[in-house]
Amino acid sequence: MDHGLSRGSWLPVTGMVICLLLCGCVVDLVLAQIRYSIPEELEHGAFVGNIAEDLGLDVAKLSARRFRIVSGAKRQYLEVNLENGILFVNEKIDREELCERSPSCFLHLQVVIENPLELYRVEVEILDVNDNSPSFPWSEFNLDITESAAPGSCFPLESAQDQDVGTNSLRSYQLSANAHFILNIQTRNDGSKFAELVLDTPLDREQQKKHEMVLTAFDGGSPERSGTALITVTVLDANDNVPVFDRSVYRASLVENAPRGTLVLKLNASDLDEGSNGEVTYAFSGHAPLKVRELFSVDPYTGEIRVKGVVDYEKASVYELYVQAKDRGPSAVAVHSKVLVDILDVNDNAPEVILTSVSTPVQEDAPPGTVIAVISVMDRDSGENGNVDCQIPNNVPFQLHSSFKNYYTLVTSEFLDREAVSEYNITITARDLGSPSLSTRKTILVQVSDINDNPPRFSQPSYTVYVTENNAPGASICSVTAFDPDSNQNAYLSYSILEGQIQGMPVSTYVSINSDNGNIYALRSFDYEQLRNFQILVQAQDAGFPPLASNVTVNVFVLDQNDNAPVIISPLPKNGTMATEVVPRSVDAGYLVTKITALDADAGQNSRLSYQLLQATDPGLFSVALYTGEIRTIRRLVEKDATRQRLVILVKDNGQPPLSGTVSIILTVVDSVPESLSDFGDLTLSPKPPSNLALYLIVSLSTISLIFLVAIIVLATVKCYKDREPLSGYNLPPFACCCCGGFQAEPLPEALKKSNLNLQISSAAKVPTNCMEANGNSSLSQSYCYKVCLTPESAKSDFMFLKPCSPSSTPRNNEAKSADNSWNAHSRSASVNNGATTPSELKQPNTDWTLTKNQNSSIKSYNSINMDGTLMRKAMHTDPENYVTSMAPGQYWTWGTHMKGVKVVSSLLHPPSADYKMSPSRSSVQSRPWTPRCTPPPQQQQPSLPAHPHPHPPPDYHHNVYIPGTPSGFCTLRPAVQRSELDVHNSFSTFGKKRRLQMSPQGEAAMINNDLPILNMAHRNVRNDCRRCVFSFIFLLASMEMVTSITHYSVPEEMEEGAVVANLATDLGLDVKTLKRRQMRIDAVGNKKYFDINKDTGELFILERIDRELCPLKTTSHCFLKLDATIENPIRMFNIEVEITDINDNAPHFRRGTMHLDISESSPVGERFSLNNAEDPDVGTNSVKNYHLSSSEYFGLEIQISRDGTKFADLILKKALDREQQAVHDLILTAVDGGVPTRTGTASIIVRVLDVNDNAPTFDGDKYEVNVLENAPIGSLVIKLNATDLDEGSNSDLVYSYSLYTSERTQNMFTLNPDNGEIRVKEMINYEDFKIYEMEVIASDKGLNPLSGQCKVTIQVTDMNDNHPEISVKSFQNPIKENEPVDTVIAVVSVSDKDSGNNGIVDLSVPPNLPFKLRQSSDNYYELVVSEPLDREKVPEYDITFTVTDRGSPPLSDNETMTLELLDVNDNVPQFPQSFYTIRVMENNAPGALLGSLTAFDPDLHENQYLVYFILEKEIVNTSMSMLFSINPENGNLYALKTFDYEIEKEFLFHIEARDSGSPPLSSNVTVHIIIVDQNDNAPVIVSPWRAHGSVVEEKIPRSTDKGSLVAKVIALDIDSVHNSRITYQFLQVTDATLFSLDQYNGEIRTMRMFSYRDPRHPQLVVVAKDNGQPSLSATVTIKLSTVETAVKAYSDMTEVPLEYDIFSDLNLYLVIGLGSVSFLLLITILVTIVLKCQKPKSSSKAPPPCRNSVLSERNSTIADSTLVSNDAYWYSMFLAETRKGKLVVRQPLPKGSRYIVSSLPRGTGVSDTSDSAASTLQVGVNTIT
Repeated sequence: MDHGLSRGSWLPVTGMVICLLLCGCVVDLVLAQIRYSIPEELEHGAFVGNIAEDLGLDVAKLSARRFRIVSGAKRQYLEVNLENGILFVNEKIDREELCERSPSCFLHLQVVIENPLELYRVEVEILDVNDNSPSFPWSEFNLDITESAAPGSCFPLESAQDQDVGTNSLRSYQLSANAHFILNIQTRNDGSKFAELVLDTPLDREQQKKHEMVLTAFDGGSPERSGTALITVTVLDANDNVPVFDRSVYRASLVENAPRGTLVLKLNASDLDEGSNGEVTYAFSGHAPLKVRELFSVDPYTGEIRVKGVVDYEKASVYELYVQAKDRGPSAVAVHSKVLVDILDVNDNAPEVILTSVSTPVQEDAPPGTVIAVISVMDRDSGENGNVDCQIPNNVPFQLHSSFKNYYTLVTSEFLDREAVSEYNITITARDLGSPSLSTRKTILVQVSDINDNPPRFSQPSYTVYVTENNAPGASICSVTAFDPDSNQNAYLSYSILEGQIQGMPVSTYVSINSDNGNIYALRSFDYEQLRNFQILVQAQDAGFPPLASNVTVNVFVLDQNDNAPVIISPLPKNGTMATEVVPRSVDAGYLVTKITALDADAGQNSRLSYQLLQATDPGLFSVALYTGEIRTIRRLVEKDATRQRLVILVKDNGQPPLSGTVSIILTVVDSVPESLSDFGDLTLSPKPPSNLALYLIVSLSTISLIFLVAIIVLATVKCYKDREPLSGYNLPPFACCCCGGFQAEPLPEALKKSNLNLQISSAAKVPTNCMEANGNSSLSQSYCYKVCLTPESAKSDFMFLKPCSPSSTPRNNEAKSADNSWNAHSRSASVNNGATTPSELKQPNTDWTLTKNQNSSIKSYNSINMDGTLMRKAMHTDPENYVTSMAPGQYWTWGTHMKGVKVVSSLLHPPSADYKMSPSRSSVQSRPWTPRCTPPPQQQQPSLPAHPHPHPPPDYHHNVYIPGTPSGFCTLRPAVQRSELDVHNSFSTFGKKRRLQMSPQGEAAMINNDLPILNMAHRNVRNDCRRCVFSFIFLLASMEMVTSITHYSVPEEMEEGAVVANLATDLGLDVKTLKRRQMRIDAVGNKKYFDINKDTGELFILERIDRELCPLKTTSHCFLKLDATIENPIRMFNIEVEITDINDNAPHFRRGTMHLDISESSPVGERFSLNNAEDPDVGTNSVKNYHLSSSEYFGLEIQISRDGTKFADLILKKALDREQQAVHDLILTAVDGGVPTRTGTASIIVRVLDVNDNAPTFDGDKYEVNVLENAPIGSLVIKLNATDLDEGSNSDLVYSYSLYTSERTQNMFTLNPDNGEIRVKEMINYEDFKIYEMEVIASDKGLNPLSGQCKVTIQVTDMNDNHPEISVKSFQNPIKENEPVDTVIAVVSVSDKDSGNNGIVDLSVPPNLPFKLRQSSDNYYELVVSEPLDREKVPEYDITFTVTDRGSPPLSDNETMTLELLDVNDNVPQFPQSFYTIRVMENNAPGALLGSLTAFDPDLHENQYLVYFILEKEIVNTSMSMLFSINPENGNLYALKTFDYEIEKEFLFHIEARDSGSPPLSSNVTVHIIIVDQNDNAPVIVSPWRAHGSVVEEKIPRSTDKGSLVAKVIALDIDSVHNSRITYQFLQVTDATLFSLDQYNGEIRTMRMFSYRDPRHPQLVVVAKDNGQPSLSATVTIKLSTVETAVKAYSDMTEVPLEYDIFSDLNLYLVIGLGSVSFLLLITILVTIVLKCQKPKSSSKAPPPCRNSVLSERNSTIADSTLVSNDAYWYSMFLAETRKGKLVVRQPLPKGSRYIVSSLPRGTGVSDTSDSAASTLQVGVNTIT
């Protein structure tokens, strides 16, 4: 601080001294200037002058005074040698680079000398030397001059440039010798010279195309320098020559029908000109007819004539072409020539195919020979070229028949099948006999219409669907898809679910189906526990007529979900309380306490249960088995265990998510053996012997079990005895009722032989084969033994009653069936199809249908599962002879007994292996595939066949229908009512017509109402051949009757519609009355139909107005229309030709109503111009005859005639044209024909006169004067020039440019827009440089020979304050120390302004907020001095901005910024952020540990900022601080050198000093307070109770002590402080926790209750004393207490204590439970036997078999066949319920009624009546054979 004050006191004195010195320096400044002159291009080191001597300076002090030169140039061209003061050239000086073309060139230097500061101005003039030669911008100039340029024309040349000035600059030009050009030299205002090339003599391009000259430029220097450039003049061509053809007439030959693009001829015309003037273009002249232009084309560039259209020899043999050639130059003149093209005839007309009649679509059942189309062919050629042959491909079922010449009919040759091929593209090929042969192909699309002959087919034979239970109602469960190969309506399918029931409810309440797409939806949420699977039958029916349908079975399986929680059934709570169990205290580990039993209604993993202990009074005492639920003890029970243990058991299933249930159990611990006293362990007590209760229980249990077993045996014996009585007639062995095979049947009564009872059961349940009875309700009661057959497919199929156990297949029964024309199982061995196992493998012979008298009108259907499933395969293995059906020439069809009105459908068009399907019946039985059973007719059967060694009963009952002669086609049989006839629909021979099959009593079939006979399918080939012969014969007869003559008529064109031509019927000799019946019609051949016939009168009349000009032969003199007249029954055709004559109905017309001609105004008089011809569609005298032109003084008309008589006109120029007088001429050209009356046509001719460049551009004025401000913005508009040209087009388009008279400086300052003449500022204009600019502007047109005009423009510049002041820093001291005194000079600055007057007076300033100020030393020189003391720590640097402003209006300013940096001095002491530091140190610290960091800050820089830290020495108890602590001198980190102990030393106080490295160094210090913090490092010490030896303390206490008595007090001490010394007490171990208590704060041990006899005599206590530190420390003491009796009891008193025993031990409990269970079972058995005995029905005349319960049912049902479908949900559910109980249910219909007997075997309950529904699941059908 003292140093700072002393320095501040000296500042004013120092400032005053510096001010006096500066004043003296200002007085001594030398204001004189020195000027030197040197030539440019001096070498380095060249002497300029002795500047030190000239300025009067001491050479020895130049270096000391920092002598230096400051130049404003970019380079340091001059330098001073400080040793001798000589100014020399430092770098070569180029005056042209430094000053460009300025007349004078100076280098301005400033000489700066310090100590004291002096400034001098020095000027060095640079003199020019002739070191640059004149040079042209380009070494070669190219000029294009037209050969028509007039002599005296001037052509400006580019000026040469010379960088030198004065006499060294450009002085003259010289041109090399030539014959056509001279040079004209001119001088501009600025003295520069330029040259113009002047044409002296005319040019001729044809003589010389190029002229080359050399232009030389000379300067005035010494020696003289020059530069050259080559001038190349290209002579441009003028269009002064016309094209010339090499021939006036061309002739060529061309083959007709030559391909388009064929070269006919190549024209050749030449023009002596060049460029566009010599480029010849070719075109048709205006005389070329339109037809010629359509057939031929002329390439405008090459002159090639090529074929454009189709050249036909029949239309014209010679073509005359008029062509012209014209160049592309201005005022081009066209020349003409003629081309004759001869056409050579070839076979060029291909045959034409005409469809006279087409009949499509064709039904797919159309017979062979059906006429599809009538075709006629024609060829315009003649001879062999006109003979035509027609063919069609061989791979189509069609044939082509030729009726007569060039007429064919397309007929079918085979039967069609739309499903195989829906349409045919028949290509008819017509080929002539010419050379080369020509052909024509025409494709006929024959579509085959569909008939409904294909039923729908499902994509799968059956569907299996898995649905998870609890599904959302309305969700889609599956989708069935069927396909019908038919089309349109026949292929539109509708899906439906056939009626049925599921669990007594209609199927429609469970599922629904989308009739359009077959999506099946669930209508309710399924429950797996109630419904596990069901079947639905889906039908797909098309929309054809009649509709066809097919069915498919959908098996739906419901998947289980975990939706049922486990239910605990054991143990159960009693009377609303928790379950209780008793556990002896003496049990060992693993003892079974009880078992938890639970059930889960779910299935699979969802019902898998696990058990776990959820809550327990003592978790370590009991355990629960995870899967069995057994509760066992983990260890033995001890005294401290509670006598009541509460367990909560959790039962959880394995579902996702799992569900659970809980049960609470109270376990009571009982003492089965009294506890012995510990103090008297040597005394033994003899227990009381056990009682005899267990023995009694065992005896009772054995007795009851024996009685129960005897009762079961007796019941079984009685039951078996009763079951054997009804089967005594069958000679059954014992227990034979359980098996239906292996016994021989006795002869049965006749009624039993005639009955057929079938029972088939198929279920997913696994039930054993039982004996069942089925009783009819007739006078004869019968007993049956049924075999239940369950297959693996039963879970997803119907219930099937397969085989009756009664042997009904006896020889006698077989004979009876043979007598009735029936069939039996043994007759199947004589089969011709022994290997056939499926319906498709059965051979179907062509036989007739025969119905026997025993047949009903319903057809038996077989389930598809029987055909395709496991059951079918099983039947094949078990009974192959009964399964394989036989086939003979006749067939037996199996008919059911309960179906009404069922149709049998087959197809004649299908192969014999086609499937047979049932159409829907009126009953509820579903339609399904069925299998015909076939056998030979009775006459073919062997009368005696050997019996099978092991006869099998027939698979099921059926009626037999023998049908001889069954057709293999597809037909429909409809049974008639009250008569034996069938309606048959056959689609082959009658095309859908209905025919009836009348059945005769003898079995013969007669066909009626048929148009065609039924042809046998076995003779189809023969029948087809016969049909072909018939059709061929018919067409042969028709062709013989055809008329081949041609009838001719002639009519004029344009006749009205309906006009009669002739009576065609009369002319052809036809009967008018038969025209309609024979369907007479008129067909046009190859053109539009213009005629038709009136079928009432036979007159041929005009159907539509005829225009002869549309005739295809209009170029000839005749026009014909060809017609064909066709009649049928029989078919006849007539050829008719109608000639159309011409009338004058068309006026001449021109192709274009307006013709445009472009004629140059320089065209000579007499020039000819072609015009377009007029066209007249009429012929002969009605065509064009003459032309007329409207009046005109400039043009005339000349008419010419071509070879074919066509007339055309040329336009002739009579007077020269002038575009400026009249630019457009309008003429009218009229064409007149020779008809009567005369018709005319006109066209407008517009002649546009083309301009010639004959007018030069002119400006609005010859001179222009304009003022412009200096420094005007670049792009500012100065003036807009305007010139006009009377010409048009490119001749009037003007281009503005500077003339050579305009100087280059002027051209660089201003830009001239060449398009609009705008002159704009190009560069910045400076008044001080130039005040006036003069220029000459030329306006030239763009004509071929351009003309031009010129004007002069003078631009005067107006002066403005446009120069900004400039700042130049001459001297600048940087950096400076922050302690520099006030008024110290920092920098010397000079300012300047190029302007004069007030614009040149400038003011300089700096910002006022800086510690600096400006002081003017001389004119425009200023000094920057310090105005206030500086401080680097506050502002380390300053940005000083110098602002200079002139006094112009508006004022201009400039600024420049300099950065001044301050150097640091050591003027700041180190500073700590705190004045006092307190540091807490935990005792027991590690030596060398960091205690803290003390950091000071010094705002100085570098070494003045670098700090060093020290500990000021201080002794504490003869200990130095440096021995206890250390500090890092660099960063101030404080470390402990030893471990501190709070109990010894608690705090330290010392100082730390921070010192910088400056000179002199500065320092500061800070106080540090170290506080030692206590740590829990001392454990408590127990001082009471005192322990003499060891750690166990013994205390005595009387047993009669009351509750709360003080037993002992534990006292402990801790030498730590505060919370570390707070001690708490607690028991660590205690013999009985309920006996003693311990106060945690004072350590008092007191009794909690009085002692009992069960309490131990020597309880032991372990007390722990723990402090409150972290971590806490502790000490323990063991206190052994001895209880002392106040009065000692006698030993005898103690031995008289009775011991109680629990009479209900575990064994007794189990015996009681077993005895109760067996007794209960015995009682239940007796009660059930009594109830069943009482429920048996009363005995009738013939008692029913035992063990059967029956009930009547009013349910109506129809037996569809032996396979019983599961449509009846009621019977299905009842059957499942009974079979799960080990029972079977049978329902038997009563005769002549709809009632049934429903039976349950062997036990069952009554079944309630059900409502009407479909066929039941279980049923028994009894039919009597008559």
